[in-house]
Amino acid sequence: MQTPATFSPAQLSAADHPLAITPQELATNATDYLLWGTAVGTAAIVQAVAPELEGLSFRVAVAGAGLAAFGFHFYRGLRQELRSGQGEAVRLLRLATWVLLAVLPALVPRLGWATVLPLLLFAMGTRTFVAGGILQRRTLIFGGAAAWVFATMALRLPAPADQMLLLAAGAAAALLLPGAVLRAATRA
Repeated sequence: MQTPATFSPAQLSAADHPLAITPQELATNATDYLLWGTAVGTAAIVQAVAPELEGLSFRVAVAGAGLAAFGFHFYRGLRQELRSGQGEAVRLLRLATWVLLAVLPALVPRLGWATVLPLLLFAMGTRTFVAGGILQRRTLIFGGAAAWVFATMALRLPAPADQMLLLAAGAAAALLLPGAVLRAATRA
């Protein structure tokens, strides 16, 4: 009877270890968090102040942030020589979140803000929480959890303006603060 061979970490070559996230990938993630946090937070505040816009601020913010992010990431991708496993995982998570942020506001006429806003907060929180686990950054994990708390609170509030303010607070906790922390990490 044969037993399977076991390998110690010392026997593994450098090619077997995944590449840690590069400073350029970290800077790209920081810019992405700051861009989306600003767009979603501003759209939420504008919608809370001017509810007669009926989601126009979200459509404009998501379209503008989406185009800016696409152009920025396309440009960065062309110039990036090295890609890490962590960076690729976070990139795919970022793409999935972009799709959710683009689709959810379009569902408002059918589902209403009372349903869509908690879903937006949950999507932002999940993205930040998972990215925090991948990148091993506690600030991102706590920011994602804070967005989940805001999503739960948004389910309890009947007024759309109150929900919009929770969305703005969630954008600050789940996107702007983690973006600022990642930006500071790239400069350290």
